[in-house]
Amino acid sequence: MPDIMNPIPFQSLLKRIIEEEKNHKSIFGIKSVNFYKSNSKNLYPYLGRFLETPIGPAAGPHTQLAQNIICAYLTGGRFFELKTVQKIDELKIDRPCIDAEDEGYNVEWSQELKLEQSYDEYLKAWILLHFIKKYFGLSDNANSGFIFNMSVGYDLEGIKTERMNHFIEELKDANKSKLFLKYQNELIEFTGTIDADNNSFIDYIKSISPFVSNSVTLSTMHGCPPNEIESIVKYLIKEKKLHTYVKLNPTLLGFEFVQASLEKLGYNKIYLEKHSFENDLQWKDAISMLQRLKLFAKENKKEFGVKLSNTLAVKNNKQRIPGNEMYMSGRALFPLTINLAHKIAKQFNGNINISFSGGASINNTKEILETGIRPVTFVTELLKPGGYNRLKQIAELQIESCLINSNSVDVMRLKTFAKLSLNNSIYNKENRGVESIKVPEKLDTFNCFIAPCKVACPIHQDVPEYIRLVGEGKYEKALQVIIDKNPLPHITGYVCDHQCMFHCTRIDYDEAVKIRDLKKEAALYGFNNLMENIALTDNDNRTIKAAIIGAGPSGLSAAYFLGKSGVDVTVFEKEMRAGGIVQNVLPQFRLPQSAIDNDIKFIEQFGVRFIYGSEKSFSVSKLKAKGYKYIYIAIGAGKSNIFKIKSDKEIINAIDFLKHFHKNNNFSLGKNVAVIGGGNSAMDSARAAMRCIGVENVFLLYRRTKEFMPADREEFEAAIFDGVMFKELLLPCEFTNGNLICQKMRLAEPGVDGRRNVVPIENSFEEFKIDLIISAIGESVETDILEYNKIQITLNKAEVDPATNETNIENVFIGGDALKGPSTVVEAIADGRKVANAILKKENLLYPSINVNAAVNTKNLNLLKAKVDWHSNDIQHESLRCLSCNMICNKCVDVCPNRANVEIKIAHPVFRDANQILHIDSLCNECGNCETFCPHEGAPYKDKFTLFASVDDLNQSKNDGFVILNGENQYSVTARIDGQFLEFSDILHTDERFGKYLLFIRSVVENYSFLIS
Repeated sequence: MPDIMNPIPFQSLLKRIIEEEKNHKSIFGIKSVNFYKSNSKNLYPYLGRFLETPIGPAAGPHTQLAQNIICAYLTGGRFFELKTVQKIDELKIDRPCIDAEDEGYNVEWSQELKLEQSYDEYLKAWILLHFIKKYFGLSDNANSGFIFNMSVGYDLEGIKTERMNHFIEELKDANKSKLFLKYQNELIEFTGTIDADNNSFIDYIKSISPFVSNSVTLSTMHGCPPNEIESIVKYLIKEKKLHTYVKLNPTLLGFEFVQASLEKLGYNKIYLEKHSFENDLQWKDAISMLQRLKLFAKENKKEFGVKLSNTLAVKNNKQRIPGNEMYMSGRALFPLTINLAHKIAKQFNGNINISFSGGASINNTKEILETGIRPVTFVTELLKPGGYNRLKQIAELQIESCLINSNSVDVMRLKTFAKLSLNNSIYNKENRGVESIKVPEKLDTFNCFIAPCKVACPIHQDVPEYIRLVGEGKYEKALQVIIDKNPLPHITGYVCDHQCMFHCTRIDYDEAVKIRDLKKEAALYGFNNLMENIALTDNDNRTIKAAIIGAGPSGLSAAYFLGKSGVDVTVFEKEMRAGGIVQNVLPQFRLPQSAIDNDIKFIEQFGVRFIYGSEKSFSVSKLKAKGYKYIYIAIGAGKSNIFKIKSDKEIINAIDFLKHFHKNNNFSLGKNVAVIGGGNSAMDSARAAMRCIGVENVFLLYRRTKEFMPADREEFEAAIFDGVMFKELLLPCEFTNGNLICQKMRLAEPGVDGRRNVVPIENSFEEFKIDLIISAIGESVETDILEYNKIQITLNKAEVDPATNETNIENVFIGGDALKGPSTVVEAIADGRKVANAILKKENLLYPSINVNAAVNTKNLNLLKAKVDWHSNDIQHESLRCLSCNMICNKCVDVCPNRANVEIKIAHPVFRDANQILHIDSLCNECGNCETFCPHEGAPYKDKFTLFASVDDLNQSKNDGFVILNGENQYSVTARIDGQFLEFSDILHTDERFGKYLLFIRSVVENYSFLIS
């Protein structure tokens, strides 16, 4: 696979634009429903021209090829900062070169094409935008409404070379190039083949201005001397007669400010190089240079301004992309860039032109424009799912109201905005919550559409389906979908650890859909109707008997699935009520009693019997003697781990404390309580202690920092909201005479679990006045009772068949906390289901599962996938935020700047999904962005069936793919399938061995011929 893309010829671009829109209602994958149509006659004057919107793509991967610029125009971009060119145009860029998972990083964003190719791409785009505007009716303004802005670098000597001079001069006036007239004539000829008013179109095409660009942005290398920058700008203004902006780096803010700002916002894994700041342009030099250049531009009757900002050079500790240094962009850069904008604007009393890019997004563009800064351009924002389509939402943000009639920047408004950015949670690293939403599923060649939420869920709940039903107000049907796999909808509606939400595609847009809340909604409003429609079940005619020991979530789960499938089930519980830890330990401020009662009542409807107050010391042999063929041990993990510390007082373990609190919170703990631990039990204990009479202060002590805590984020935030004081990087070492002495720690290298280790800071301690310590450092399994029953134990854990959880004793199973140690409610449910399935299989019984209907309006879905949409308290609106990833994913299509991944529709039963993905080799430069955002463990640009332009390209690649051979027989194909080279003389006749592949190729030939070179 070559890592350099090949430009599409002008005629091929035209053919694709017309045929794709006609047959598929899209252009380069941009759906027609997402086209931006300018209805405004109010054009914004800028650089002697006019803009319909003051937004567009910045110099980068979205302005490299003609189709990039076309996609940005279709979605509302009107200012195009063309990708930076330089005299060196044979760059060797290591791959992959982009990592935009959260804040963005890149290795190199200079133009990867030859200089002459770059010019050709920009000229083709200029002419085609005029054609698209007119033909598809995207605007009826007399002016073009869009601006092309050159971007050049990196030194004066290079810019003065003959080839660079030709590039600049021929963009200033394309009549100097033979290509302009050539493309005009080809376009005129082409209009005769389409349904258009030919005479009108010919006149329109002839009127396309040859003056492509009259402005330039200077992109300088990090460390470029100020005198060199000044010389280049003066040359561009005076000799080239161009309106000129110069990019400035965030290093102008100074090392201390940048480091402190990033640390404040939680970016503690971004490592700066101090010498980068020392070698870069300094503030004093920059200001004096800008003052001189402003005056120089005025004397030469040209506009001058600054472009903020360049990327920030940082150490490449992540090693997702190659090299020792990488360049940061995106949301981590925004607070820095907007503060630099304020600093410069203040210095000039607002009388300086500023354009903006560093971290610009849907979340801040309106506010940026309201300060008088413009235009605003984007890179990292467009690399996220939604891609170019995000521009439409930004363009529709009532931009006209932002365009104040002033040529100056509102310094006071900008000051307020800049200050707020350093405290805005949107720019805090923690806001995202997770690094990656990927699930451990291999990316297949075909049928790759999955809902990551469903895959990540231990019981694989049909999440998109029940969310859709909740949104439609069909609560009972939604609950039926839920209980098909989850017998505890009320309990999990409150306390599920929602792994689904940590893998929700929405995280790559804004924040996860509140899936757990939607489940609770279905349970609360669908339960009564559901119960009325359940036929009562008894055990009188059941011959297969199963005993379940323990009525916690895992035991309840097994009881439900077995009982519903016709097994006679009895649950033995040592306590007087069912529920296990959720009944006896979880505080009611987290889980109301009514939720537990409803779920138990539901399970009882399937003939499940409960025997409470059972002996803790159960006997497997006695149960078998009573006729129980199957036994499931689900006793939980009841032994608290002991916190070892020198102490003259008893240290209470969290489970004992929470059990007492559950029964009665009117007991004395003293004024000051310390809770040791970082899991949910620690959070529950701390919050419960805050509610005890007489308690004034609760300290939560943790030896690492909060980002490494195993507790759910919302449980930690709830504890802080309740007034718990969090103390991180502290390890308690002595508790005597009411004094708790803690060793101060610091983070070290990551351990095998991925969490950072901690090491003591020598002779550094912190003391607290404490009345009581609660230890919440986990629980373990009591193995004595298991050994008594002759269950084989190795390393304090029962040995089981991992596929069934069956122990060494036939038909005796174990699961949940009793097997794994403390686990989540939904993991316990999964174990119960696994054991139930194993028993049902032995008895040739089937669980009566339901069919889930997954009808989705794809037109609405295309609109949804283009929008950032933050959570609201309206539960119906929340359901609409679901992107139905089980129906259509297409993230790899959206995030590819070059449109190298294409959605292919194939309605054939051999394919599970009608939506498939074709990769186009000639358009791919292996940037790696599709791999970053693919929900699978895979890379679409490597794993998807690939269309090659030639047999040579196929031979150079490792991808499975095909070449449509030229000649009279258009169905002649050379392909690589499963690594094997094959030739097909006629793909109309399907070979069963290669059915999917040949059907796929045939669909491309018959329905997407415009993709074939």
